[in-house]
Amino acid sequence: MIKKVNVVVGSFFTQFIIVGMLFTYGVLMTELEKEFGWSRTILSTIGAAGWLAWGILAIPGGYLNDRLGPRIVLGVNGFIFGIGFILFSISNEIWHLLLIFLFFIGVGLSTHDISTLSTIAKWFDSKRGLMTSIAKIGTAMGQIVMPPLIAILILSFGWRAATFYLGIAASVGLVLAALIVTAPDTSGRKTASEKPVVEISDKNVFKLLAFCQFCVFFAMFTTMTHIAAHGLNVGLSLEKSAWLLSIIGFSSIFGRLSIGILADRLGGKTTYIVCLLPMTIALLTIPFTENILFIYILLFLYGFSHGGHFTIAPFIIAENFGLKNFGAVFGKITFFGAIGSVSGPIVAGAIFDYSQSYYYAFLLVGVLASICVFSLTFLPSDSKK
Repeated sequence: MIKKVNVVVGSFFTQFIIVGMLFTYGVLMTELEKEFGWSRTILSTIGAAGWLAWGILAIPGGYLNDRLGPRIVLGVNGFIFGIGFILFSISNEIWHLLLIFLFFIGVGLSTHDISTLSTIAKWFDSKRGLMTSIAKIGTAMGQIVMPPLIAILILSFGWRAATFYLGIAASVGLVLAALIVTAPDTSGRKTASEKPVVEISDKNVFKLLAFCQFCVFFAMFTTMTHIAAHGLNVGLSLEKSAWLLSIIGFSSIFGRLSIGILADRLGGKTTYIVCLLPMTIALLTIPFTENILFIYILLFLYGFSHGGHFTIAPFIIAENFGLKNFGAVFGKITFFGAIGSVSGPIVAGAIFDYSQSYYYAFLLVGVLASICVFSLTFLPSDSKK
């Protein structure tokens, strides 16, 4: 029992640190723009380099996790991730940051979900959705805490000192969290969710989930990267713009818990559709308002879906493909999500540079979310647990 608790706790803190630090880039982006005069397209491309590395490395990362176990994979990658932010603090050129996001931050991102969530899936046959949601609450807490924290540190000490000290804390914290995450001994054990190899080759289901992952990540990473900048455009201060990201993090707690519980009861397909509807409504509405209070409400809706997606995605993969090759399948689907996470922020940045507005950028991600919801209606609804 203690090992199961340790896995959830270690996964919680891994998610807290990595995703919380990831969300700080939306705040750092405005500081880089002020100091170096780089365009939003360039700044978005820098962030997208990390998402690209994440997607490419997720495939071998999934295989390594299945073979070496989560402790080694998370420990090494977490240490590298923290070093990336330390190097961030002494960067002065675009190519410096591109290399950092490609070879340091992207490495840490590549397995933070695959290793933690696949390990939870292997430990818990029942209540898998609930345990996944608890671990992913760490993500929400990181989103709530980190953006305002780095904004305060920037105002007090500057962005270089802020990234340096947070990088040290991240390396130490991620290594400690990894030490308590262990995979179960599955030799001679056949779980109820295991499916024969022939079913793993269901290409139609794989393609549909990969397409949805692309659409959702295109929308989510565009929002994560640009919502703070959008807040500045509609008249918010730096600190208040950072709170836009914290609202997403706070509301995502409700999404993670609710979607985890619903998934255990309703199965993957229905829960996935329910999960994405609030996001679709929010993203289709944001382009048509500059009312700050209304934007807060819309981001609360968006955050519910944002958090819920990270709970339902591994659940539905385990439901359709089983656990034996979970890490490998999760890694491949994550690759397609990473393509969306790379292209979304760059496209949105280019749209802003051309029009000086995020109107068409948010309209685009709203349409993609709508297409994703429609596509999910074609997913098989018979869950085999």
